[in-house]
Amino acid sequence: MIQRNIVKAKTFINDSVSKVRGTNMSSSDRNKSLPRWMVFAKEVLRNPKVMGAACESSPKLAKAIAEFIPVDKPGCIVELGTGTGIVTEALLQRCIDPKSLISVELSSVFADFLKHKFPQVRTINGDALHLKDLLGEDSSKVHTIISGLPFRTLPHMQVHGIVKQIDEIISNNNAIYIQFTYDLRNASSSFLPHHFKRIDHKIIWRNIPPARINVYHSEK
Repeated sequence: MIQRNIVKAKTFINDSVSKVRGTNMSSSDRNKSLPRWMVFAKEVLRNPKVMGAACESSPKLAKAIAEFIPVDKPGCIVELGTGTGIVTEALLQRCIDPKSLISVELSSVFADFLKHKFPQVRTINGDALHLKDLLGEDSSKVHTIISGLPFRTLPHMQVHGIVKQIDEIISNNNAIYIQFTYDLRNASSSFLPHHFKRIDHKIIWRNIPPARINVYHSEK
């Protein structure tokens, strides 16, 4: 039954894609100009474990995340697992300079979509396991890292490697780390180093599903 429903969903989305943009365009060009929800849905069906969520984050959740970030602080803001850019959009609406934003996205489909939608934002198509290398010299300028990565569904060794990269950047720069998660328990931070101290948090009930935003600072 589940498999049949997945096949039906894929068929519906593929049919919708053809109706919206026609079949003459290349797959890459078509994805860039599709509605955001459709791009997200295609990726969920293609790789649900990596996505970690069946629905996009809500604008309300994105706005709440953006409100934790100072507008005029010099340096860079890094967003991990940007998806279709809901949080990016909220950051720009908060009047944060787009040139200070760096999106790191593993999915080439999302990365292409982001480059098309936010041309002034630096978008990197890469794995957060190699975050410092991907950022290059900008790794020393980061004052905030935002992560929506689905750590609960990723392999343990992968989570450990990504968190190690985050730890080095946050600790060296006296920066903050913002993690939003659908795990509303305090145990959601169990994958973080002990010297990461939560300095603020907020639960957004009007998200599907409800989400918790945790803000951390390294006391290393």
